[in-house]
Amino acid sequence: MKYLAGVDGIIFWRTAVRDLGGDMAARRYQRRFWVPIALVTALGFLATGCSSSGGAAPTGASSSSNSSLLPTPPGTVPDSIEDVNSTKDMTGVVTTLSDHDSPRNPYFDLIPNVCAFLPDSLTKDRLGMAEKNTGFAGKHSLLQLCNMATTSGPNYEQLGLVVTIQATSIADVSSNPEHRDIDKSVPVWRNVTGVLYKNPADDTQGDQVCNLAWGTFYGSAVVTVSTTGGYKADPCSKAREFSAEIAPYLPSRPVQMRPSEG
Repeated sequence: MKYLAGVDGIIFWRTAVRDLGGDMAARRYQRRFWVPIALVTALGFLATGCSSSGGAAPTGASSSSNSSLLPTPPGTVPDSIEDVNSTKDMTGVVTTLSDHDSPRNPYFDLIPNVCAFLPDSLTKDRLGMAEKNTGFAGKHSLLQLCNMATTSGPNYEQLGLVVTIQATSIADVSSNPEHRDIDKSVPVWRNVTGVLYKNPADDTQGDQVCNLAWGTFYGSAVVTVSTTGGYKADPCSKAREFSAEIAPYLPSRPVQMRPSEG
């Protein structure tokens, strides 16, 4: 693959899956969940899987429920990005490895179910989300989505939230020429900064979308906020607000990166 870009938490392949129509951000609700319809159609599998209620989680990223040691290449430096068994806190560490480059991003097949890291005490009590659903039914090698939404109002006004973790580097995400950067240095939490951006089709027919992405040791995380039906909120302000709340809960240690997480 020659080019891979993260788009609102959704990725598209320029060569493997060509001409999927540019920005694959979710723009429709299916059973009131914000799901990537275009990408689902192209790849031929269900985007919304079993709902996840979250459950109890410690402050910060949850511990991995599957911390078995995985094989690493000879010469792997302990506690480096390539050490997928490391228990070191790598908050603020940003990988330069792309999944399509050599050396291959070791987390390509290790992206966990992100909904499992986001307990109800966060999503419902603090963010006001009424619904939460695992994208791709949790079965994807490169990225995982957690789709959320508030209760729909009397005029179907609603706020949607998608949290994505992916093996796509922040450099790849930022290289998408369609992005219109709003702020390239947004404080997220601790020593983490992100990029706030929109895409050409983000604001259509009364719906508005805004994205905040930041680099991680495994690739990148993206928080995408949408408003529909005249919901009274600025999605970019909400993306900033929600990212600061969400980031401490996402994986921060390589040993948490296991596909069976959750």
